[in-house]
Amino acid sequence: MSGDWIVTLQEFLTNPNVAYIFLLLGLWALAAAWTLPGTGFPEAAAVICLLLAAIGLARLPVNFIGLGLLLVSSALFLVDLKVQSGGLTVAAVIGLIIGSLLLFRPGQGVAVSPWAVIGAAAISAGLFGWAFRAALCAQKTAAKTGVGTVVGAEGVATTPIAPIGTVQVRSELWTAISDDPIPAGTPIRVIAVDGLRVRVAPLHPPSEQQEQAD
Repeated sequence: MSGDWIVTLQEFLTNPNVAYIFLLLGLWALAAAWTLPGTGFPEAAAVICLLLAAIGLARLPVNFIGLGLLLVSSALFLVDLKVQSGGLTVAAVIGLIIGSLLLFRPGQGVAVSPWAVIGAAAISAGLFGWAFRAALCAQKTAAKTGVGTVVGAEGVATTPIAPIGTVQVRSELWTAISDDPIPAGTPIRVIAVDGLRVRVAPLHPPSEQQEQAD
């Protein structure tokens, strides 16, 4: 009896629609972790969902062409958040639909429900469309407020930066990048602006930080 729940869980995870949903949830969580680093929650959700998806997919006749298309479409969504062309998001949605339909080898009696594919495509387009518009609005707001004036400003690292994290500058939180690892709580200075991110460096050289610690 103690192993019944394990068998039930395995049967649940080997349902093609369930495995497909967990795969997409994991990819969405990875996208959130890439755009909002430092919180830890998207990363944990991505690991859990992708692990559950892997358990199910390992027992199903996966078509690696379809799986590859899903991964490529996820990458296109993320790239479009950076370049903001709009066309890549359309290509990503098309790739998502085709990859979903080809996720399992034909003739094996296993397939993703068309309703699940339609729902996944609609939700993905909605989520990334919202993120796309949010990024455009953030850029317009930054241009109006003179984001370049933040260069040279001092602040503090609110999360470890290795090489991406979060800093607080002038009572605002920024996604930050650094060439060298910076621990949380370290005073920093903004040295450049890279799109919607700031490039930072420690306010004090490592030698001065060691002297202050001593």
